[in-house]
Amino acid sequence: MYRYGDGTPFPLDENFIETLTMAVETCTNAFVPVTELDARRERAREARREGDREAGRLDDLERSLSSALSPYLPTDAKKPGATMQVATKLAQTAKQVIAEAKRQVDARVHQTEVQAAPSTASDAVLQALAPFFNGHQLPKSAWIMSWDVRGAEPSANAVATAGRLTAAFSLAPDPYRAPIRVEQLAEGVVVHMMKKGVFGKSKPAPIDLGKYVVVAFERSIGEHTITLKENPNKASAGLRFAVTETGATWTSITIAGDADGEANPLDVEDVAPIRKLVERASATLKDLINRRSLVDLSIAGKPLSDLDEPRIAPLELLNQLTPLARSIRERSKMSGELILKRDIGDGRREELFVPRSTLAQQFARLPPEYRRPFEDMGITAEETQPAIQLPRSPAPPRRTPPPEEPTIEVKEEP
Repeated sequence: MYRYGDGTPFPLDENFIETLTMAVETCTNAFVPVTELDARRERAREARREGDREAGRLDDLERSLSSALSPYLPTDAKKPGATMQVATKLAQTAKQVIAEAKRQVDARVHQTEVQAAPSTASDAVLQALAPFFNGHQLPKSAWIMSWDVRGAEPSANAVATAGRLTAAFSLAPDPYRAPIRVEQLAEGVVVHMMKKGVFGKSKPAPIDLGKYVVVAFERSIGEHTITLKENPNKASAGLRFAVTETGATWTSITIAGDADGEANPLDVEDVAPIRKLVERASATLKDLINRRSLVDLSIAGKPLSDLDEPRIAPLELLNQLTPLARSIRERSKMSGELILKRDIGDGRREELFVPRSTLAQQFARLPPEYRRPFEDMGITAEETQPAIQLPRSPAPPRRTPPPEEPTIEVKEEP
């Protein structure tokens, strides 16, 4: 059990000091390409302003040339003289040259604006945040995980959602790269399915799923789905079971892997063994999430690569960690430190801490606007008195020194 520095229970069962330290490091790294993007955007704005000014000057030049050449241009059907021919040729050449100059100015401005597109920073931001999401999670994260070995290559994926932020991962399927026999997960899994009898009438018959193999599993919020095949080595039909808190359903699966009809409620007596199978499969495959690689981030359903402001991703991450970070600071007794404690048994506790100055050094290189989110979390380098003040022991009573005895000076008479 984890506790705050003042001994009160901490709401998460994890080393949040490590989580916070990694968040500061990765978000700092994520703000670096964002800062570079801001600089490119400023250069693009300046290029656009300069381009507009240059286009205006070219328009003025074109009007001046037209005004200067107009007296020499032909105005009637008479055969133009040499002067008029030269003036006409000069006017045409000037118009072409000015149009080409405008095109070049627009091309330069466009190139600068392309370099300032949000997508130029999104990949770098994603790469910078990957170490955090690959090894840590945000508070109240809800996970979805899937594993499937029906294709040419096994695949496993996961999605973690916390507030507006959704992280998508690919998982290393090892060591579960092949179908898993049901009997290896749970024994005595028997369900009753309707089967046609000799005379064509359907009646329930027990089916022992022990020899079936698990070929796919999905854990979502409120539901677990497991897909079984009759034979692991060749194309065969199978069954799919979906288990919720209130019950379970089954669906027949064709050889091609498609659902054969609608989902059917599972008999009440068959729910317990299927639930047991699902729980064992979930426990067996849960460690796949620990071998995850970040693929994409989304904010409110919009992929990071489509965001106009890639900075939203690290800002959202820090925003979700801020309440706990501030609570840790307020309840840490040592000035300048963030402290957690962990019960390790036998009446002992382990103290985990990090100096705030150590964290502040990470983001000190950022511009003020990107240092502010960290400072709002309470991560600042200055030494401050903790919010928790220990009661002071009463001062000992002040002792009044005894009065000095008067000194009598005796003089001898001669």
